[in-house]
Amino acid sequence: MMRIKVKHLAVVAALAIPVAFALMIRADIPAEELKDRYTTPSSRFMNIAGADLHYRDEGQGIPIILLHGTAASLQTWDGWSAELSKQYRVLRLDLPGFGLTGPNASGSYSIDYYRDLLMHFMDSLGIERAHIGGSSLGGQIAFDFAATHPERVRKLILVSPTGFTNANDKRITLPFRLAQTPLLKHTLKYITPRFIVEQSLREVYGDDNKLKPETISLSHDLLLHEGNRRALIDRLNTVDTDNLHMLEHVRAPTLVLWGKADAWVPVADASRFQQGIKGAQLKLYAGAGHIPMEEQAHETVQDVLSFLSQEVAQLD
Repeated sequence: MMRIKVKHLAVVAALAIPVAFALMIRADIPAEELKDRYTTPSSRFMNIAGADLHYRDEGQGIPIILLHGTAASLQTWDGWSAELSKQYRVLRLDLPGFGLTGPNASGSYSIDYYRDLLMHFMDSLGIERAHIGGSSLGGQIAFDFAATHPERVRKLILVSPTGFTNANDKRITLPFRLAQTPLLKHTLKYITPRFIVEQSLREVYGDDNKLKPETISLSHDLLLHEGNRRALIDRLNTVDTDNLHMLEHVRAPTLVLWGKADAWVPVADASRFQQGIKGAQLKLYAGAGHIPMEEQAHETVQDVLSFLSQEVAQLD
């Protein structure tokens, strides 16, 4: 009798596993459906670098271009844009592979690709020089661009940029680790339930009580944008050329911002960026995680506005 029960349980378990996986499968959401849901009057689209680039253009004055991090979108800058656009022209991009931009035609998502895209973007809009800000991956793109094209950057703002910490650090979120595991990575193209996105977002907040349900829904929807999951896998398996030596070539006045409770990129890296970029200023935020511009929008944007108003000469 016991054998029959054990055998019965084994059969139930064998059937339950594929059923559980089937219940977690999520289909792509068509791009046009998400555009209807998430574009605003300030949204623009530009065919550039093999992608239909989505960006928002708000305010007037000296331009500030803001670049988000991996698996994020231009909405990460909502708190900053509301204030900055009162004095500046704020341009926020959905980097190819993410947000409403979606995948590019080549499947290439290297730092070099993004750096060149930023140059083409500025050229297409006739922007000669701009303040450049970037978070995480966006910060790495920003400092690489500033070092490569110093004549195009007024001031540089880096929020918890990547670069020093190994991309295979075991602290990174489960979906990122799965995307870098050969036998498992392709499952992310299909199995990405909302709770996985929620868990990842909780990791980037120092105080996850500040995480709003609508933020989770937005992030999940944009991950399901057709092609974005494939692009995320491609990005996370991209091996970039080490560009940390570029820090010494940054000539723009630089502000580095970092959350002390950053669980993705350790706050210890902050001083390394401050030392690597001559004259860089550093601001740390107690209790904030990897995206302090979301978690402590008011405090961080006030520091940015103060920095932008300073008369600081560009380095020779």
